[in-house]
Amino acid sequence: MNIQNFYRQGEKLSKEPLHYVECGLDNIYLRNGFTKEMLDGEEYLSVEDIDGLHKAIGLHIVLEKKAPTGKELKFLRGELDMTQSDLARVLSVTDQSVARWEKGQSEPNGPAVLALRLIYLLSLVPDDKKPEVMKGIVERFNKLAQKDETTDKFVLSYCDDHWYVPALAA
Repeated sequence: MNIQNFYRQGEKLSKEPLHYVECGLDNIYLRNGFTKEMLDGEEYLSVEDIDGLHKAIGLHIVLEKKAPTGKELKFLRGELDMTQSDLARVLSVTDQSVARWEKGQSEPNGPAVLALRLIYLLSLVPDDKKPEVMKGIVERFNKLAQKDETTDKFVLSYCDDHWYVPALAA
């Protein structure tokens, strides 16, 4: 397990990193961006910009070379606000497959990991920019498909706020 340290730029680093288990991951430590307070004899933790922290953790997970662990998959699914069934439907697998991945009983296949990474990255794109980003991705896929003349063209169209594959003319 690789320990991952997160910190906020421009803030002084804490002498003692905080093991941030509240995110559900075992290897996340905060170097700053948090305060601990004692109130009525109990210690309370406050984290600055928790949404930004979780986005940074998610980006770290999806941009790593290695496939996400079960706990990391569960973290990403939570950040996407999806149930296991929702994620299974999007990835064209069973909800039991997602459950086994998250429990570490099996590993997701490469296409499922790639799709999850893309879904997470697209979730970070502002809504008004998504059509432009999706258009660029589709154009890139079309160029890749056209490089091999023996391959059918992969064509998508955008209409009424969603993407679809139109019927291809011969």
